[in-house]
Amino acid sequence: MSAQLTIDEATPGTAVSRTIGLHGRTAVLWAMAGGIAVGGVLVAGMTLSGRLSGNAIFATSTALFIVGAMLGLVHGGVLGFVGRPAQTPANVALRHLALSMLYAIPGLAVAWLVSVWVALTLIAAYANSAGAFVGVVAGWIGAAVILSAAAIHGLRALTNAYARWPERRVGTLLVAATFAGLMVIFMADRPSLWGVPLRLTETGATLLAAFLAIWVVGPVVTLALRLARELPVPRIGEGVLGTPLTATDVVVGMVTGLVVGLIAVPFATPSVGASAVGAVVVEVGRALVDEVFLRLFLVTAVGWVLLRWHRVNTREAAVGAVLLATAFQVALYAPGALAIGFPAWTGTVGFLATAAALPAIAFGALYWKRGFGTALLANMTALVAVLLLV
Repeated sequence: MSAQLTIDEATPGTAVSRTIGLHGRTAVLWAMAGGIAVGGVLVAGMTLSGRLSGNAIFATSTALFIVGAMLGLVHGGVLGFVGRPAQTPANVALRHLALSMLYAIPGLAVAWLVSVWVALTLIAAYANSAGAFVGVVAGWIGAAVILSAAAIHGLRALTNAYARWPERRVGTLLVAATFAGLMVIFMADRPSLWGVPLRLTETGATLLAAFLAIWVVGPVVTLALRLARELPVPRIGEGVLGTPLTATDVVVGMVTGLVVGLIAVPFATPSVGASAVGAVVVEVGRALVDEVFLRLFLVTAVGWVLLRWHRVNTREAAVGAVLLATAFQVALYAPGALAIGFPAWTGTVGFLATAAALPAIAFGALYWKRGFGTALLANMTALVAVLLLV
């Protein structure tokens, strides 16, 4: 009986296994670590710095612990699945992840106690009690152990996932470059959170860029590169999938970008309070982010869906993908166009046509015909040309 309950995790079978593997342990530990980090360490840091009141600290810590644990469970589950050992089939990994939810119940109970004691650090300092001091010290030690274990398991899973990624070299380069572009954009104009009139600090902007790069850009680039290899368009991957740009691609990209930039100049608005070098860096970062999301991902994904699930030829798929990406880019630019405050509606329409619609069509066509590198070069040339000419 015991032999049936301890089958190897790499061998599919009908017997119930008690093991959850690296992937299951990663999910459980990240759930525990997420709860402790948000409900314990974050609360302790905010109370010690005076940014959070010590009143109702128990309820605040518990509520934030639940939020952090849920985020950690989702992230740990995804990371564990994609970072499972190479010999573990996907169906076995899913069963182990389901079983890990049972292990997560006592694990989260322990993590909650640890997070509460960590959150009570300021209260214990004022209480001047030996028992409270011992509890807080034990809580911090437990937090350090759990966070370290989660980091170690996460690194192992990430190593497995990276080794399994066919396009890991170019994918890593694109994710890193997009992270740099996002950070530059956020530093130039730090975003506010969910419309609240409180802008992120430099540290917050960097953390937001890192979060988006890991959990948004990474999956988007991975999926886009995989779909791009399956598209019956031989040149779509030029400049990104190992094929270098030709001299003709460079000339076409720069000329197209210059023409698009010249057309957009009458409706452009000058940058205020930024150096020329800083403004160029921001525009280059914006071009990179646009091309990764709107062309590499959106045009590729829509084209793949149209060719896979609908009876269309390659040209019809290209038109549909480029037009949809164009509509999406116009929608993204619309709030900014309205915020400029043109005196007439024709100015707003002209801005959207020259700054969003026309570039999206031109760069989408270049991407489909000559690849990502040519489209990116054209976008950068257009933005820099507008910046220098306005």
